[in-house]
Amino acid sequence: MTKEEFAELREKFYKALTKKPLTTQQAQEFLERSKVPGKIIDMLIHEAANIGLIDDFIYSRLFIEGHLHWGDAKILYELSARGVSRENINRALGESEPESQRACELAQSWRDYGLEERKIAARLRSRGFTNRAINAIKDSLE
Repeated sequence: MTKEEFAELREKFYKALTKKPLTTQQAQEFLERSKVPGKIIDMLIHEAANIGLIDDFIYSRLFIEGHLHWGDAKILYELSARGVSRENINRALGESEPESQRACELAQSWRDYGLEERKIAARLRSRGFTNRAINAIKDSLE
């Protein structure tokens, strides 16, 4: 690969990263789909991580902020599927609003809307909230 080809590839990759944040795994898959050789993939990902264009922890934090209506189990599943390590996910969850608080806010809004306790619990469960979070809010629903 010539220097010009490499520079063009790097520019295309960085442009993709500035349009949409990607996890390390997603970035690797993007480059593999572009038929980039493995050694160059590693180099580009390392370089992008060093300048902050790829950061799985920041990606996790942003993802969680955008999905406050989801429980920890669903967030964990979705981020894991995107290749984020459990350590990064747990750190990001630790810095976010507690799951029980998110569940309580959702439950209260649905209760105000007139939903009964049984349906609220079912909705929370379907959004990946743990039984612990659901049980913690049951007193406030009654």
